[in-house]
Amino acid sequence: MQPMQTAGKTRTLLLVDPYPRNNPYHLTASERRAMWFPKLSLPVIAAYTPSHWEVDLVDEAVEDVDFDRPCDLVGLSVMTCYAPRAYEIATEFRKRGKKVVLGGVHPTYCPDEALRYCDAIVCGEAEDLWPQVVADFEAGAMKRLYKMGPFPLLENYKNPRVELLSPDAYMTRQCSFTTRGCHFECEFCSVSPFNGKTTRRRPVPEVIKELAQIKQWIRAELVERMRYGSLWQAFMTGLRIRIGLEDGTIFAFVDDLHNSNRAYCRELWEALKPLKIKWGCQSTLFLGDDGDMVKLAADSGCVSVFVGMESLSEDALEETHKTFNRVQKFEDEIKMFHEHGIMVNPGMVFGFDSDDESVFEKAQEFLLKNRVELAYFNVLTPLPGTPLYERYNSAGRIFDRDWAKYDGKHVVFYPSRMTPEQLQEGFYWVNHQFYSGPSIWKRLCRTQQRLLPRYEMNRQFRKLIKRACPKGTLSPVAKVLKNLQAKLPTLDTEQLIPNALHAIKLKIGEKTAQELWLNIKARRHDRFAALFVDLEGTLDHLNARELLERIKQAAEKARLDIIVNFEHLREATPAALQTLLDGEAVKAVAPYAKVRYRKFKVAFQAALEGLSLNGLEMLEEDGQDA
Repeated sequence: MQPMQTAGKTRTLLLVDPYPRNNPYHLTASERRAMWFPKLSLPVIAAYTPSHWEVDLVDEAVEDVDFDRPCDLVGLSVMTCYAPRAYEIATEFRKRGKKVVLGGVHPTYCPDEALRYCDAIVCGEAEDLWPQVVADFEAGAMKRLYKMGPFPLLENYKNPRVELLSPDAYMTRQCSFTTRGCHFECEFCSVSPFNGKTTRRRPVPEVIKELAQIKQWIRAELVERMRYGSLWQAFMTGLRIRIGLEDGTIFAFVDDLHNSNRAYCRELWEALKPLKIKWGCQSTLFLGDDGDMVKLAADSGCVSVFVGMESLSEDALEETHKTFNRVQKFEDEIKMFHEHGIMVNPGMVFGFDSDDESVFEKAQEFLLKNRVELAYFNVLTPLPGTPLYERYNSAGRIFDRDWAKYDGKHVVFYPSRMTPEQLQEGFYWVNHQFYSGPSIWKRLCRTQQRLLPRYEMNRQFRKLIKRACPKGTLSPVAKVLKNLQAKLPTLDTEQLIPNALHAIKLKIGEKTAQELWLNIKARRHDRFAALFVDLEGTLDHLNARELLERIKQAAEKARLDIIVNFEHLREATPAALQTLLDGEAVKAVAPYAKVRYRKFKVAFQAALEGLSLNGLEMLEEDGQDA
């Protein structure tokens, strides 16, 4: 039992943000200053700690933990990938007789596990709970578990105590938030399960007041640093201010969905203009559909947006319940941000069930073509508390339970269309490609706004990748799959023959222009040494020729048999069917591989009666269980 607090005695709370020092991705000081900003969870807890307590904050990404540091109570905020390190820290403090409280996402979803290493846990958002935890500690009656009731209100919110963070250790300490929660339900994300499926918003005047206060004390601190520091420190501080890396006006909104409400954003962004700050946020990419809103964001000081692009595959986006992302609009949306001087930083995720080895090169080519300034690559990770974890866990697809590897950089599950090794190698490969010298030059060579800060961020990312990431390789089949897949226009719509296997039969007059395409999807066959090509949409003789040419090139390079599946094709023209049975085309492929047409005869049996079946052997059914 903790003794009752003595009247007038100041107690000390030590807050620790865990980060394993031996992690290969641990940032150096220069890397942190170029591209890292702190999390707000512990500065928020500090703000909600009673005023008669003294609060110390240690970010282990910046400094080591002193386990003999005098304190009365220790609190840690725990993300899943840092859970093993948090447990080590908690164990060391408990050996010294200190009470330890764990909170955050991981203890919320793994409470029994977390309780083995601490004295109490806080489940859910902690603002309403923390004062009670402290009061119970002072009374010697701290409970084992504190569970959030209703979500905390964001009116009259206490400003996070960012002044407790180490100076000159981050890209910016000027972090704040405007909203919590997310009304989207992406399968891999823990935000809506943890923070709610609706969005709560702070009153705009309160946000503006907080930012003005932070700006004032940061600038005062810079003056003090230049006045009383060494000549070298004064010179470097002045240089960073001059080139835009540090000037007291760079803010980061750490909301998971900053633009969740358009009317709120209009009010906030208009109110930001008089502050003359620069700011970045996490946003949906489809904000780029509204030129007026993007212009308003830029006029209010927006210089950077992190966007959850996730994938260039519509199938992957549908799988993860992110259909509000529209692949066909990505280029125009990125262009809209760039036209207003806003840096675009996409988050890309690899390992969805529809992903094969071709996704890495596709992503690299797309991001390079559209000159995105930064990108954050992640391996799909089934975090506890997410629907993805439940789905993969119940299917027995998770093979590694080491939480330290749940950081988006390690493969911990069995992918559908790749081996774990191929997914890991592809992740390494795309990081090195994107942050290579030629890639950085091409992506930034036309940048006119904040060129030096953007170059410095890329340079520091490149240093990190070269130090932490093995080179990574793609198999020869990866490029074959990428080149084999396509979305081709269908121009000839005369005499279309419906596929007898297709569940829905539409007349050509009912079609829309968007449906007149041939989608060619390719993957390795799950059981055979072959490539499996699935056709969807409408086939005419022109895209049939293109299909055969792609099959020939794939067979020549991969030396694998090819199975073409017609089960999901909507319809085809007679000329297209005849083209697919062209004997010369079959001979062109024959030296390298066999080609089999699956469900071709049954799909178009009536139409084939009048055609010359030169490729009869191709119609022998194969790959029935593909």
